[in-house]
Amino acid sequence: MKLDWKTCFKVIVTAVVIFLVIHFVDSIFATLGVAMSAFNPLITGLVIAYIVNIPMSFYEKHYFPNSEKKSVARMRRPVCMLLGYLTIVLVIVLVLLLVIPHFVSCIKTFIDQLPSLVLSILENKTIIGLLPDAVIEWLEGINWNEIASNVSSIIGIISLLSTSITDVISDIQGTVNTVTSVAPTVVSVLSTALIGIVFSVYFLSAKDKLLRQIRKLSETYLKPKWHERAYYVLGTLNESYHGYIVVQCTEAVLLGTLCTIGMLILGLPYPTMIGALIGLTALIPIAGAWIGTIIGAFMILTVNPIQAVIFILFILVLQFVDNYFIYPKIVGKSIGLPSIWVLAAVSIGGGIFGIPGMFICVPLFSALYKLIKTDVGKRDGEKSGEEEETPVPVSETVSEQET
Repeated sequence: MKLDWKTCFKVIVTAVVIFLVIHFVDSIFATLGVAMSAFNPLITGLVIAYIVNIPMSFYEKHYFPNSEKKSVARMRRPVCMLLGYLTIVLVIVLVLLLVIPHFVSCIKTFIDQLPSLVLSILENKTIIGLLPDAVIEWLEGINWNEIASNVSSIIGIISLLSTSITDVISDIQGTVNTVTSVAPTVVSVLSTALIGIVFSVYFLSAKDKLLRQIRKLSETYLKPKWHERAYYVLGTLNESYHGYIVVQCTEAVLLGTLCTIGMLILGLPYPTMIGALIGLTALIPIAGAWIGTIIGAFMILTVNPIQAVIFILFILVLQFVDNYFIYPKIVGKSIGLPSIWVLAAVSIGGGIFGIPGMFICVPLFSALYKLIKTDVGKRDGEKSGEEEETPVPVSETVSEQET
């Protein structure tokens, strides 16, 4: 094999680049972090715009679709965009109002009842017989009343903070250090959110123009084959994320509604709050419904332990009905991702980015699965087509025609 100077030069440049990347990896990641922080408002705006675009598109399809008036066409985008933002805000506010106040009161009730619960456990001979002596001595040595009093005081402070902002500023001198340390972060988050909302409004109001510009740039600077592939990949990603968001939200609303109705029929406490909580946590893949079940059972336990057991049994039945009857009908093949890959997406996304990573990775894996499956099918089709085009002996063709 003969090496020319161009090949040697490429090898040397590649080796130098790899060395520099490895040697300055910390500086490179720091630079990327600064760049990402600079693009945070833009990325936030794109995410907000993509989410708001889902209800906005729905409203645009039903906002006087057959009207030929120019005024209606002119007002369609602003009115539907406003309705889209109001829908998202209304859902968030309703969930917060239904869940947070009851959750705080349930924790306070549980803490207040903790001493009597522990004492009743220690007086139960059956339970005591199952526990080691060291554990029993440790439980008996704890002053549960003092702990409950302290924790109850803390919960009371939290509840007070949530109901009245004016009571928070009780000691200005003691909160100066906290405010000075938290203020930059709060200001940064608020400014990023506000700028992101402004960007999202611009993206939504001019989305048709932006899409035409992006398509024009793609057609101008990319080869036709690469242009088609890029739009096919982007279309698959959009289909996966759009379908995932719509389907998960629909299934969560239905599951929360059925949970609320079932709890009302069974006479269980906090039906609307726990129903909203079950629907909200159902958005988290795989583990979401169980997280909501644990929290809901904990809340009902503060009222009646027997009802908590009934609630768990009810949720098990509801999960069975949802998994085998409701979810397949609603979701169908919109995600198109096998269970093992859903679990892998949840594990990888949750391990890297937490709960947001689960929402990102599940539809991302679904899109990659569809792209790879389509590509493999296309390659198999091309191979089979090549086999069909191979010459066939004349005797065989004649015998096939006669048969």
